[in-house]
Amino acid sequence: MTDYLLVHGAGQGAWSWGRVWGYLTAPEEHPPTLHKRRRVNRVHPFDLPGHGADADGDTAAVRLEECVQAITRTVEREQLQDLVLVGHGFAGSLVVQAANELPVPPKRVVLVAGIVPAPQRPLLSACPPRTRAAFSLFSMLSSLSRQELKLPIPAINGFMCNGMDPMEVVQLLRFFGPLPTRVLKSRFPMEDSALPCPVTYIVLTQDKMIPPDAQLRIAERFDGVETVEIDSCHQVMAQRPQELAEVLLRYA
Repeated sequence: MTDYLLVHGAGQGAWSWGRVWGYLTAPEEHPPTLHKRRRVNRVHPFDLPGHGADADGDTAAVRLEECVQAITRTVEREQLQDLVLVGHGFAGSLVVQAANELPVPPKRVVLVAGIVPAPQRPLLSACPPRTRAAFSLFSMLSSLSRQELKLPIPAINGFMCNGMDPMEVVQLLRFFGPLPTRVLKSRFPMEDSALPCPVTYIVLTQDKMIPPDAQLRIAERFDGVETVEIDSCHQVMAQRPQELAEVLLRYA
């Protein structure tokens, strides 16, 4: 049976996968048939260093290698097998690197609007100019105020959660934490985009943080990539959790 490791985006945490986790682990029949074998074994969302439940430290100082090691250690510690490794947003680069370092390659890597730059380029270089300019502005303002960099509420509303129900956005706002600025400025250490497993790239067609054309350019770097479209903003886990779960279940 298939295990899933769900890796969240920048400034978020395991909490962002809550609804998707529910659809992945729910029985297919109600009431469930006791003797029927499940396709999914374990679904493991976890917090990257400096994020979610681990956000007490200095998120800005978290290193890219530290995040990749957290992924590989979790796979080994939890003994995840027949693994589908899923990365959202900036975690796309992390799961791609982790897939190359794991002793046993994943069954599949799934990138959900994944940010994966060209080899030896900073992670932010994969984002469109408008996103990079906004990051530079917010970074400068946070430095002047001597505070960790958090996305302003208008940016979350307009770029992360555009098109979502306003009350749902209000419920999410308090969960967003500081951004891992050191990771986002780090260079992608891989020499090429070759992976030891198949890759699926989920294109979010209403994404304003990473527009669909930028997502497709990233997807094209992977040989034999499968692309799937979901009509959603960047926070697909909150806006279209069932559709996302159904795509992920294809690989169980």
